Amino acid sequence: MRVLVFTNMYPTPEAPFYGPFVHDEVQALRKAGVEVDVYFINGRASKANYFGMPWGFFKRMRARRYDIVHVHHSFCGLIATMQHAVPVVWTFHEGEISGNTRDALREHPIRRFAYSRRLKRHVASRVDAIIVVAEHLRAQVGRADAVWLPAGVDMDVFVPMDTQPAKQRLGLAEGKRYVLFPSSPSRVEKRYPLAKRAVDLLRESSPSMRDVELLTLDNVPHDTVPFYINASELMLMTSSFEASPVTIREALACNVPVLCTDVGDARVVLEGLPGCAIIDADPAHIATALAAALAGPRRVESRARMEAYSLQRGVSELQKIYARLAKNGGGS
Repeated sequence: MRVLVFTNMYPTPEAPFYGPFVHDEVQALRKAGVEVDVYFINGRASKANYFGMPWGFFKRMRARRYDIVHVHHSFCGLIATMQHAVPVVWTFHEGEISGNTRDALREHPIRRFAYSRRLKRHVASRVDAIIVVAEHLRAQVGRADAVWLPAGVDMDVFVPMDTQPAKQRLGLAEGKRYVLFPSSPSRVEKRYPLAKRAVDLLRESSPSMRDVELLTLDNVPHDTVPFYINASELMLMTSSFEASPVTIREALACNVPVLCTDVGDARVVLEGLPGCAIIDADPAHIATALAAALAGPRRVESRARMEAYSLQRGVSELQKIYARLAKNGGGS
């Protein structure tokens, strides 16, 4: 089985945080015996790179024979479905289709087309198979045959560790309690100012909270993320939209509690877990939730639940989809 992964999300030395779940899936597929080539469009480096997408894609399609093309963005899907010889699979994890994109669109007008529901539904109607990373996205893409398959957590990498050794590995103060903000402060849709204001209010509320600090995952290589998670008391996600945030499942695989706004499938993932909660996008409410979480158990028994979201399980299911499409020549 030979697969071309066509994506605009993939980690680079300059942006190691960008699309690590795509990289992990590719590596797991290769480990499982699938021959995988990656065609990565680095739109973060320059938006002009998108203009060369069609030429680059068809050059690769002429150079090698592929059984499957697996795309990870609607732009890539639009180009890939211009050919009909090889079945196209689209993993849909563009949470903006169902979320609040107002701030992101105002900040980056060029994203208006990328965030277009019309574009996404058009691509969804043309691909041979579509994978949604969260159940609620089925209705958004308009495909009743969409397969639910969340981006997987590498359970061999994201494991519980003692807090102090993790802090020492990162050079963090042993006497501080860290709240992990799992993104770069520069990403508007992640709403870092909301998280920072909430932590500031918490610190101001009591002398016993002065040791709490907000820690960010800004330009952090993915293989270092488990140490950041385990060095923290909890994870705080304040995003305005997500599809199915992998990072909260990575935290839960490490038994680290999570507070998250009601985005993507976070409510389903966190339901019933002690120390975890869905929060309002209000600094005072978040500060109160932080205080309650910090007063509770430092760790939550959540790892077993994350087995259903494991990378290993996901890759096994993905191989079944590939095999079916290759056998049927693209038919469902």
